[in-house]
Amino acid sequence: MHDDGLTLPRPGRAHVSAPVPPESRLYPAPAFGTRPELSVRDAVVRLNPRQSAIGSLFVTGTRGTAWEDPSRITGAQSVHREQIGTVVQTPGGRPLVGYVNRDAVVVLRHLRQLRRALFIAGAGPLTVQTFDGAAAAIAGSLGEGRRTVLTLQRIGSVLELRAESVPADWDDGQIWREFGFTMTIGLVRRR
Repeated sequence: MHDDGLTLPRPGRAHVSAPVPPESRLYPAPAFGTRPELSVRDAVVRLNPRQSAIGSLFVTGTRGTAWEDPSRITGAQSVHREQIGTVVQTPGGRPLVGYVNRDAVVVLRHLRQLRRALFIAGAGPLTVQTFDGAAAAIAGSLGEGRRTVLTLQRIGSVLELRAESVPADWDDGQIWREFGFTMTIGLVRRR
């Protein structure tokens, strides 16, 4: 057979490996429910896939929350129901992230619709709780002149929570910008 340099050789059967889920590449983090309090030194916990998918995640003590879906659609709401940006609705018509009374709530059944969220502490501590009773507390301030912001990140099928700190005098807009949130205004979600 003549090799004219234009024909690519046919490879033998290549070994195709199964895709590796993102959760398997994560650095080790304590399980949610094993650490009663998040602090500057112990700032990260990770929910297991079951905790990340069943019921709702409740965050008490917030003054506001912001969210972003996988398409980078963002919105925010204060504890007083003032809203900006675009609401991410679940198929059942509920907001994916919103308030029930004074608790910020994430509907975990529709977790795939969420990329990340943040919860801005009010005057006191934050508490986070899942359906199974696992809980953690975070001080409203992680240092002098600071305010706590709890970030929630979806990584594959698990949620990771991280206690962050910003200057206490920042308004919500400054906090959103610090974490890369730009509110999407005037978008109507179509299904």
